[in-house]
Amino acid sequence: MDTFKSLKDEFNLDEVEEKAKESIAKADEKVEEVREGIKTQKYTLEDKEYIISELQDLIASDREVMESLKDMIVNGAGNPGIYAVYATLSKSVRENVAKLSDVEKEITDYQVTESNEEYRERVFASKERLAEKKLTTKNPAVPGQLTQNNTYIFNPKEQFEIMKNTKIEPIAVEPPSFDLS
Repeated sequence: MDTFKSLKDEFNLDEVEEKAKESIAKADEKVEEVREGIKTQKYTLEDKEYIISELQDLIASDREVMESLKDMIVNGAGNPGIYAVYATLSKSVRENVAKLSDVEKEITDYQVTESNEEYRERVFASKERLAEKKLTTKNPAVPGQLTQNNTYIFNPKEQFEIMKNTKIEPIAVEPPSFDLS
Protein backbone atom coordinates (compact mmCIF):
# COMPACT_ATOMS: atom_id res chain seq x y z
CA MET A 1 0.00 0.00 0.00
CA ASP A 2 2.96 2.27 0.65
CA THR A 3 3.96 1.91 -2.99
CA PHE A 4 0.63 3.31 -4.19
CA LYS A 5 0.83 6.25 -1.81
CA SER A 6 4.31 7.08 -2.96
CA LEU A 7 3.24 6.81 -6.63
CA LYS A 8 0.25 9.02 -5.91
CA ASP A 9 2.54 11.57 -4.32
CA GLU A 10 5.19 11.12 -7.03
CA PHE A 11 2.80 11.80 -9.92
CA ASN A 12 0.67 14.34 -8.01
CA LEU A 13 -2.56 12.62 -8.96
CA ASP A 14 -4.58 14.85 -6.67
CA GLU A 15 -3.21 17.86 -8.50
CA VAL A 16 -3.99 16.27 -11.89
CA GLU A 17 -7.56 15.60 -10.81
CA GLU A 18 -7.93 19.19 -9.61
CA LYS A 19 -6.60 20.48 -12.96
CA ALA A 20 -9.05 18.26 -14.81
CA LYS A 21 -11.95 19.63 -12.76
CA GLU A 22 -10.71 23.19 -13.31
CA SER A 23 -10.47 22.65 -17.07
CA ILE A 24 -14.04 21.30 -17.13
CA ALA A 25 -15.30 24.27 -15.15
CA LYS A 26 -13.32 26.68 -17.31
CA ALA A 27 -14.75 25.19 -20.51
CA ASP A 28 -18.30 25.39 -19.16
CA GLU A 29 -17.74 28.99 -18.10
CA LYS A 30 -16.37 29.99 -21.52
CA VAL A 31 -19.19 28.29 -23.39
CA GLU A 32 -21.79 30.02 -21.22
CA GLU A 33 -20.02 33.36 -21.65
CA VAL A 34 -20.07 32.99 -25.44
CA ARG A 35 -23.73 31.99 -25.44
CA GLU A 36 -24.60 35.12 -23.45
CA GLY A 37 -22.59 37.21 -25.92
CA ILE A 38 -24.40 35.61 -28.83
CA LYS A 39 -27.78 36.57 -27.41
CA THR A 40 -26.86 40.26 -27.37
CA GLN A 41 -25.00 40.47 -30.68
CA LYS A 42 -25.90 39.44 -34.18
CA TYR A 43 -23.70 36.87 -35.88
CA THR A 44 -20.48 37.33 -33.94
CA LEU A 45 -18.06 34.64 -34.99
CA GLU A 46 -14.96 36.00 -33.23
CA ASP A 47 -16.13 34.64 -29.86
CA LYS A 48 -16.89 31.30 -31.43
CA GLU A 49 -13.43 31.07 -33.00
CA TYR A 50 -11.95 31.75 -29.56
CA ILE A 51 -14.08 29.11 -27.85
CA ILE A 52 -13.16 26.62 -30.58
CA SER A 53 -9.45 27.16 -29.96
CA GLU A 54 -9.96 26.92 -26.19
CA LEU A 55 -11.93 23.69 -26.50
CA GLN A 56 -9.32 22.22 -28.83
CA ASP A 57 -6.56 23.11 -26.36
CA LEU A 58 -8.50 21.58 -23.47
CA ILE A 59 -9.15 18.39 -25.43
CA ALA A 60 -5.47 18.12 -26.39
CA SER A 61 -4.21 18.66 -22.84
CA ASP A 62 -6.76 16.23 -21.40
CA ARG A 63 -5.71 13.60 -23.94
CA GLU A 64 -2.04 14.05 -23.04
CA VAL A 65 -2.83 13.49 -19.36
CA MET A 66 -5.01 10.50 -20.28
CA GLU A 67 -2.12 8.94 -22.24
CA SER A 68 0.23 9.23 -19.28
CA LEU A 69 -2.44 7.80 -16.96
CA LYS A 70 -3.08 5.00 -19.43
CA ASP A 71 0.61 4.11 -19.37
CA MET A 72 0.52 4.01 -15.55
CA ILE A 73 -2.54 1.77 -15.60
CA VAL A 74 -0.98 -0.61 -18.13
CA ASN A 75 2.28 -0.76 -16.16
CA GLY A 76 0.46 -1.90 -13.02
CA ALA A 77 0.44 1.32 -11.03
CA GLY A 78 -3.32 1.46 -11.23
CA ASN A 79 -4.74 2.43 -7.89
CA PRO A 80 -8.41 3.47 -7.76
CA GLY A 81 -7.47 7.16 -7.84
CA ILE A 82 -5.89 6.83 -11.27
CA TYR A 83 -8.99 5.15 -12.66
CA ALA A 84 -11.21 7.90 -11.28
CA VAL A 85 -9.01 10.63 -12.77
CA TYR A 86 -8.89 8.78 -16.09
CA ALA A 87 -12.69 8.45 -16.11
CA THR A 88 -13.10 12.15 -15.27
CA LEU A 89 -10.75 13.19 -18.06
CA SER A 90 -12.44 10.85 -20.49
CA LYS A 91 -15.80 12.39 -19.64
CA SER A 92 -14.28 15.86 -20.00
CA VAL A 93 -12.96 15.04 -23.47
CA ARG A 94 -16.34 13.68 -24.56
CA GLU A 95 -18.16 16.76 -23.24
CA ASN A 96 -15.68 19.15 -24.84
CA VAL A 97 -15.96 17.36 -28.18
CA ALA A 98 -19.75 17.63 -27.95
CA LYS A 99 -19.47 21.35 -27.11
CA LEU A 100 -17.05 21.82 -30.01
CA SER A 101 -19.55 20.15 -32.30
CA ASP A 102 -22.31 22.46 -31.04
CA VAL A 103 -20.19 25.55 -31.61
CA GLU A 104 -19.33 24.41 -35.14
CA LYS A 105 -23.03 23.79 -35.82
CA GLU A 106 -23.92 27.27 -34.55
CA ILE A 107 -21.28 28.81 -36.82
CA THR A 108 -22.68 26.91 -39.79
CA ASP A 109 -26.24 27.94 -38.89
CA TYR A 110 -25.17 31.59 -38.65
CA GLN A 111 -23.40 31.40 -41.99
CA VAL A 112 -26.47 29.85 -43.63
CA THR A 113 -28.76 32.46 -42.06
CA GLU A 114 -26.43 35.27 -43.06
CA SER A 115 -26.20 34.04 -46.66
CA ASN A 116 -30.01 33.71 -46.80
CA GLU A 117 -30.35 37.29 -45.58
CA GLU A 118 -27.85 38.51 -48.17
CA TYR A 119 -29.72 36.61 -50.90
CA ARG A 120 -33.03 38.14 -49.81
CA GLU A 121 -31.48 41.62 -49.80
CA ARG A 122 -30.13 41.11 -53.33
CA VAL A 123 -33.50 39.85 -54.55
CA PHE A 124 -35.27 42.80 -52.91
CA ALA A 125 -32.80 45.28 -54.44
CA SER A 126 -33.27 43.66 -57.84
CA LYS A 127 -37.05 43.93 -57.53
CA GLU A 128 -36.73 47.59 -56.51
CA ARG A 129 -34.54 48.36 -59.53
CA LEU A 130 -37.01 46.59 -61.82
CA ALA A 131 -39.95 48.51 -60.34
CA GLU A 132 -38.11 51.83 -60.71
CA LYS A 133 -37.25 50.98 -64.29
CA LYS A 134 -40.89 50.19 -65.06
CA LEU A 135 -42.05 53.47 -63.55
CA THR A 136 -39.54 55.58 -65.47
CA THR A 137 -40.13 53.89 -68.82
CA LYS A 138 -42.41 55.72 -71.25
CA ASN A 139 -43.81 52.51 -72.63
CA PRO A 140 -47.61 52.56 -72.19
CA ALA A 141 -47.67 48.78 -72.04
CA VAL A 142 -45.90 48.83 -68.70
CA PRO A 143 -48.35 48.10 -65.91
CA GLY A 144 -48.78 50.81 -63.36
CA GLN A 145 -48.72 53.68 -65.86
CA LEU A 146 -51.89 55.47 -66.86
CA THR A 147 -52.10 57.68 -69.92
CA GLN A 148 -55.08 59.94 -70.21
CA ASN A 149 -56.00 61.52 -73.53
CA ASN A 150 -58.32 64.55 -73.35
CA THR A 151 -58.81 65.06 -77.09
CA TYR A 152 -62.28 65.66 -78.45
CA ILE A 153 -62.93 64.67 -82.02
CA PHE A 154 -65.64 66.55 -83.91
CA ASN A 155 -66.85 66.11 -87.39
CA PRO A 156 -65.98 68.96 -89.82
CA LYS A 157 -69.45 70.57 -89.72
CA GLU A 158 -69.35 70.84 -85.94
CA GLN A 159 -65.87 72.31 -86.08
CA PHE A 160 -67.02 74.94 -88.63
CA GLU A 161 -70.00 75.90 -86.47
CA ILE A 162 -67.80 76.29 -83.40
CA MET A 163 -65.33 78.45 -85.31
CA LYS A 164 -68.10 80.57 -86.86
CA ASN A 165 -69.75 81.23 -83.51
CA THR A 166 -66.52 82.02 -81.74
CA LYS A 167 -65.69 85.66 -81.85
CA ILE A 168 -62.03 86.31 -82.11
CA GLU A 169 -60.93 89.77 -81.17
CA PRO A 170 -58.10 91.11 -83.26
CA ILE A 171 -55.03 91.92 -81.29
CA ALA A 172 -53.77 95.44 -81.78
CA VAL A 173 -50.12 95.36 -82.57
CA GLU A 174 -48.13 98.45 -83.32
CA PRO A 175 -45.92 98.13 -86.28
CA PRO A 176 -42.25 98.43 -85.41
CA SER A 177 -40.54 101.69 -86.20
CA PHE A 178 -37.27 101.46 -87.96
CA ASP A 179 -34.90 104.32 -87.72
CA LEU A 180 -33.03 104.35 -90.99
CA SER A 181 -31.18 107.58 -90.57
